[in-house]
Amino acid sequence: MALLSAVSSLLPFSCNKLERRNFKNGSAIKVAVVGCGYGGVELAATISERLQDRGTVQAINVSKSILTSAPDGNRVAAMKVLASRKVELLLGYLVRCIKRATDSEEEDGEGGYMLELEPTEKGVESQVIEADMVLWTVGTKPLLTELEQPSGGPSVLPLNVRGQAETDETLRVKGHPRIFALGDSSSLRDSNGKLLPTTAQVAFQEADFTGWNIWAAINNRPLLPFRFQNLGEMMTLGRYDAAISPSFIEGLTLDGPVGHAARKLAYLIRLPTDEHRFKVGVSWFAKSAVESVALLQSNLAKVFSSS
Repeated sequence: MALLSAVSSLLPFSCNKLERRNFKNGSAIKVAVVGCGYGGVELAATISERLQDRGTVQAINVSKSILTSAPDGNRVAAMKVLASRKVELLLGYLVRCIKRATDSEEEDGEGGYMLELEPTEKGVESQVIEADMVLWTVGTKPLLTELEQPSGGPSVLPLNVRGQAETDETLRVKGHPRIFALGDSSSLRDSNGKLLPTTAQVAFQEADFTGWNIWAAINNRPLLPFRFQNLGEMMTLGRYDAAISPSFIEGLTLDGPVGHAARKLAYLIRLPTDEHRFKVGVSWFAKSAVESVALLQSNLAKVFSSS
């Protein structure tokens, strides 16, 4: 999640550079997003909204569908938004190679890229696409280092194939009673044996249990087993578009501006203190006011220029 936030904060700067460069030569901006999980779909929707007719966005996924683990309502809402913004979906492909389009970089250091796509099904031809920007969103890997035992020998944490630490139901790492793991670093299964997703919702709930269990372990109190409470899933699909599927109403999905408002409300409710809620709420209100004024000025300028 932190990585996705960092990428999102750098996107306006990168897009500005591409827009200035491509404005000079009159070419459209080409963006390739690899991976169609929540991160990839959100980025594809946001970038295509910004570029509009000044560029194209291609989203590549190894699966034949997007958002494979998401509720159906969120997937349908995302497909509708991506289609309306003319995002090209290249499904059933994996990226075999990424290389520069030319041997030498351009003057501004931003040369294009060539992506070689290999199909996952037999009988489908490979593809080669060009892109000015490549955004890689295919999964995350926790950086768990080796721990040193008091004797000096290395003590390797029990990791699964995804690089997550194997934990018991109290979020304590197996074989290491003084180490706890949560969030992307934790490998924990629900009552049905299914691995919990690496989402902010899971990590947020695990944090409360981990804090209590660390205190309980220090004070010789019983540790609490973690039980994930699924509250639903939500995603942003642009400045004023979002989708939210609450778990307490089966089959309900709020999308578009209504979903956008519901998503912000959910974030406000989940913030830890009233002070946080007030500051974030004021920030959102101020940003909306500035954007509304800018939109009004833009519309007035168009009216006066056409008259």
